[in-house]
Amino acid sequence: MEQGKDRQRPERRAELVRPAAVVLAVVAGLGCVLLGVTSVLAPAPAISPAADRPGTAGAPPPVALVIPELGVTQTHLVALGHIDGRREQPGTAQGVGWFADGPAPGAPGVAVLSAHSGFGYAPGAFARLGRLKPGATITVRDATGRESRFTVRRTAVFPPNEPDSTLVAPEGPGPELRLITSDGTYDGAGLAATRVAVYAGPA
Repeated sequence: MEQGKDRQRPERRAELVRPAAVVLAVVAGLGCVLLGVTSVLAPAPAISPAADRPGTAGAPPPVALVIPELGVTQTHLVALGHIDGRREQPGTAQGVGWFADGPAPGAPGVAVLSAHSGFGYAPGAFARLGRLKPGATITVRDATGRESRFTVRRTAVFPPNEPDSTLVAPEGPGPELRLITSDGTYDGAGLAATRVAVYAGPA
């Protein structure tokens, strides 16, 4: 009889181990699922303003824009990147953005500032950009307080679907400043409007 009891004890232990292993596997699986959901639901990093991002080759980013002839004085510029392959646009009617993947104003190459001509039923910061004439002055201040002054060479008008690449194509060596109206990403009502580009060089 004692030998029969000894044979039953290992079998009893095996029966107890199996449910415990199942419980551990379920707990581990739930942990992986919860971790996965946490990763998916984690918020994307916010886009920082231009003042928080370094410019090309370490140049300070632009933070302010003044165009006396248009009565434009912007003391906060945002850095624009890309979302789903499309260029970001300022999220407000009066917002002005800087193409942060290009040079800062005053550095070699084409520095680009973009704003809306219209935003729904509200006029945008660059609503009157097409009125700028050759000789008009533009001042951009960077994060260190240094000012770069530019003079308008010409103003051009493009179809509403003209890509940014056309509006910002370089025209020559040296620093250039390009002011362009946005492509309507945030402004469905403005998609039929023409696009404007202002070409300026160092004053």
